[in-house]
Amino acid sequence: MSAVLVVTAHPDDEILVAGSTLAGLAADGVDTGVVCLTRGELGPIADPTVATRETLAGVRLEELRKACAELGVGFVRCYRRPDGSLRFAQHSQIARQLAGLFERRNARAVITFGADGLYYHPDHVAVSALVRRAAARLEHPPTVYRSVWPKATMVALGSELRRRGLPEDLWGLEPEDFGVDDLDGAFALDVRRFSRRKLRALRAHRSQIGPGHAFASLNSELMELYLGFEWFAVVSGPEPDWLRERVGGRG
Repeated sequence: MSAVLVVTAHPDDEILVAGSTLAGLAADGVDTGVVCLTRGELGPIADPTVATRETLAGVRLEELRKACAELGVGFVRCYRRPDGSLRFAQHSQIARQLAGLFERRNARAVITFGADGLYYHPDHVAVSALVRRAAARLEHPPTVYRSVWPKATMVALGSELRRRGLPEDLWGLEPEDFGVDDLDGAFALDVRRFSRRKLRALRAHRSQIGPGHAFASLNSELMELYLGFEWFAVVSGPEPDWLRERVGGRG
């Protein structure tokens, strides 16, 4: 069976990149997987009762497994490369490792970050380049898609959270810091029916989402309204329309 893999830098990125899309594909019987290059040991600790600096890596790995189980993801692989250092890593070695994994999992499609890294996080930007490099090594590469977050949607979400007097912090960033203005070539998948599962999976990452976090204040209504569509664009590959045809989309 061919698979769809989401390749990320840290546990919880899988939700940001394609949480509801993973749930939708899994519900449709597609073999899905998440590949994470670090355990996110340098991330914030939103709740000190959940993790300490010494235990955070292990806690985040377990949170990743719980979130993926909520989404119906069948395969989870988390490597132990140092958090925050992917741009300095041996890119040829990692690309070779990813290419081998794509072949073994019979990946038909791979979803990852765009060159903007959602908010220009250096590890996210590095993963974008690594996935492109890995796919280019293969004689029969998967189709690679990049996650696209429309900036206008995040601006609207931030405004609504402020209007309701709800927290709007996103790991020290403002909602306006996320996403891009240019949506040329991007398409949206209507995955609103999986918004509740996405929200539950997101909240499985307890070490990262404390009570003052914007995502902690989202209810199912806001989740569906602002994050019920997930946007992607084709980077490379032989089947540019496959994801849109499988899940259904617009744009």
